[in-house]
Amino acid sequence: MNHLIDPKTTENALEPITDPGFDCASFFSMHKTPFTLAPKKENIYQHRNYLHVKNTLLFGISSGEKILQVTGNIGAGKTLLVNDVLSSIDHHHYPIRILNPRISPKDLLSQIIDEFGRPYPIDATIEQLMRLLRFTLHEHYTKTEANILVWIDDAHFLSNNTLLIIEKISSWTTPNRALLQFVLSGSNELDERLNHRLLLSLKNNIRFSDKLHAINKDEIADYVESCIQSDEKYEKPFFTPKALSCLHKLSNGNPSSINKMAYKALLIAYGEGFRKITHHYIKMAFKEHHTVTKSSFVEKWKVGIASWMCVNVVLAIAFFGGYL
Repeated sequence: MNHLIDPKTTENALEPITDPGFDCASFFSMHKTPFTLAPKKENIYQHRNYLHVKNTLLFGISSGEKILQVTGNIGAGKTLLVNDVLSSIDHHHYPIRILNPRISPKDLLSQIIDEFGRPYPIDATIEQLMRLLRFTLHEHYTKTEANILVWIDDAHFLSNNTLLIIEKISSWTTPNRALLQFVLSGSNELDERLNHRLLLSLKNNIRFSDKLHAINKDEIADYVESCIQSDEKYEKPFFTPKALSCLHKLSNGNPSSINKMAYKALLIAYGEGFRKITHHYIKMAFKEHHTVTKSSFVEKWKVGIASWMCVNVVLAIAFFGGYL
């Protein structure tokens, strides 16, 4: 793949263009918005570690593992990865997505049962729901061979009680299979959570665990190229080698950070009428992104201080007024 356009052959393309009829996408001759956090399956860049973790999950699922775990820094692409995996498994697996990680044990059981269309009393206890779920799963496997796979995203937010329910359910087996398979994806905090003394048994039952790492420096050019969908060699954005190196350094190879900075750098270059993305644009994008982040933090801090002061004023008035 030719990642970079030779600037010697694109002198005209690097001249400022200020035609007001162009928008950013057409200016760079792109078919879609670049650097999106949710690219189509065929446009996902599978760097070496991504492909390794994906294959690990696919093998663990196909071999019937009860619980699989994938962790990584925020923005590493865990949700994208698991969605990619679930779209790659065959018809012998039926995925159930749990997108609310703060779910209670009772609600977790209810949501899984709901997937089968099985009615249950609204005031059913956890024990009753567990018996109903186990019966439903046994009945399911008398009719089909499709394994039920439960994926919980942001699993580091799960309560200890919900994690303990998952451990208990994952122990349900027949002579041939586990009744339910679980995929837990979350930040690195999930590893710390599983070191809790109450969860050590669950941790020991997770035989397939992998970590999604950042994109390496030698992969950054391929990654950026994969995010730019353009057939026009001389009109597509051209990231200089120094810009790519700067982009990787400032983002630490985190895909989410790369996307935000690269897209912002494109907008800055577009605003100035250039298609050549230099390291100066990357630094400007980095500075602007962190200024916005810092401002957001300061605003939240100010709101917190103001709330604290209001509470103390109310308490003081109540105290001296004899209400406390």
